[in-house]
Amino acid sequence: MKKYWQLLLGTAFAALMLGWGSAPVVAPAKAKPTMKMVTYGQLTNKNTHRLAAVREAARQAILQTTKAKSRRVPAVYQVKLPTHMSKKAGLAKKGLRMPLLKNSFKLSHVTVPYSALTGKIANRYLPKADRTKKINTKKMVALTFDDGPDPTLTPRLLKTLKKAHVHATFFEVGQSVKRYPKIARAVLAGGNELANHSWNHPNFGSIGTKKTAQQVLRTNQAIYQATKTLPQYVRPPYGSITAAEGRKLQQPIIRWSVDSRDWSYLNAKKDIAEVMKDTRGGDIILMHDVHKQSVAAAPTIIKRLKAKGYKLVTVSELLNNQALPGLQYFGAHDARIAGK
Repeated sequence: MKKYWQLLLGTAFAALMLGWGSAPVVAPAKAKPTMKMVTYGQLTNKNTHRLAAVREAARQAILQTTKAKSRRVPAVYQVKLPTHMSKKAGLAKKGLRMPLLKNSFKLSHVTVPYSALTGKIANRYLPKADRTKKINTKKMVALTFDDGPDPTLTPRLLKTLKKAHVHATFFEVGQSVKRYPKIARAVLAGGNELANHSWNHPNFGSIGTKKTAQQVLRTNQAIYQATKTLPQYVRPPYGSITAAEGRKLQQPIIRWSVDSRDWSYLNAKKDIAEVMKDTRGGDIILMHDVHKQSVAAAPTIIKRLKAKGYKLVTVSELLNNQALPGLQYFGAHDARIAGK
């Protein structure tokens, strides 16, 4: 019996020395990378207009994330988005991760792609590919066309732009977008920009703030229904907008610095002469794609502007993606408080 216990103790001692029966060694789990949190004040340099632009981008992201139908567009403007500079968001791999309060979309957060925040938040928080760079606007101009889409003339103009390898910005009327959604999609498919020009072209300055907001929202909804994107810009019909309306609308206001007066002349030669006489670098040129004379003048205008060394770009390119809600833009270097 004594030998048995000696043998048993010897075996136990050997097992202990060899590590038998001990807990397996497990490599420590790698810690998940911590997302850097920054305040909206840091992101925007405490600029309230830039924070409004972040909210604008967040609305588009909410709609895209939830694959929302156009009927949900009014609801996205009811989501409570940050207004205080002290609140924080996270710098995630795919974009800015913004916490959300309780909302009808049932999202606890939304991630806004960094590409949608170019020019809206400080460069240091953006990937290099999405940062703004200095541009020289001395030889840049933006062609813009109002009142479309027209079922015949807008497609004709799009062919002209494509042939000339230039892009333009189209400020479209909501009721026409609803009637001709395929043409609205064709505008974007051609690399052009599509923006809001009211529902049925009233004078904003005379209809009041509430009705103006309804005009813009209804058109945003029509454009989203046609293209699955919210338009970034608003151009008030006749350029008329009050200070109260400027504060209410949550999008940049785009005016113009060169008026072709094509709506008055209805004469291609006069349209060409007016544009060429007045255009300088950094200008935004106003034309219309609902007049056949204007569309007929476009090829010559493009050719002559190019011959003078001008590059024809979209409004976003001309403004270096830095147009902000609450401001109105007459050209590359002419921004004012909306309605003033």
